[in-house]
Amino acid sequence: MKYALIAGASGGIGGALALDLCHSGDYQVIGTYHHREPTWTHAAMRWFRLDVHDPGAVALCLNDVPHIDLLINTIGMLSTDEIQPEKSLRQFRTEQLLAAVSLNAAPLLNLAQQASTALKAASNPKIIALSARVGSITDNQLGGWYSYRCSKAALNMAVRTLAIEWQRTLPRATLIAYHPGTVQTLLSAPFTARTKPEQLFSPDVAAGYLIDFIATLKPEHSGTFWDWSGRQIPW
Repeated sequence: MKYALIAGASGGIGGALALDLCHSGDYQVIGTYHHREPTWTHAAMRWFRLDVHDPGAVALCLNDVPHIDLLINTIGMLSTDEIQPEKSLRQFRTEQLLAAVSLNAAPLLNLAQQASTALKAASNPKIIALSARVGSITDNQLGGWYSYRCSKAALNMAVRTLAIEWQRTLPRATLIAYHPGTVQTLLSAPFTARTKPEQLFSPDVAAGYLIDFIATLKPEHSGTFWDWSGRQIPW
């Protein structure tokens, strides 16, 4: 039996991914949540309330997991009631940048730090960090959204740096950053009014694209950045 850890499984994409993996019959799934209580369960699912910034809590979550074949981090923040993406430099605040980095970049490193032993015990572990195209420096043609862009660029750097380290310590692992497209979730809801219907995915569709893509990944892809259509994104 394979084991999957879905961090942020109570969210839109995370929940769809967890449910698909449960239905596949191939995985035992550990799904984490923080504030939002999950509204569903499954025989192959185990829920764990987790503060991803607490190393002890992450270790406890994985305490009896013999190996992790798939780790997907979907934890992230675009806006809150108090924080909105900056349209110009005038709106920048240090605390907003720090909050974005804390929720968009740090979780992957905390999870990887505590899960490395279980990942090493798997034959071909795959680790997916949900990023965003706006984190690409090369692709940035519009500007704005300082904190979100910087935090996703920091996540991408974490993916690249960790992949280099794991070439030595977890050579069979595949770690990538992944842009799932524009997905109908609570995170994106305030910003999708002008999105064309054909460019807006449901969580189920987004999860399907990612699961299909995961099946194509090999260790030589580690440390790269991809989108939902299978195209590589420049850093």
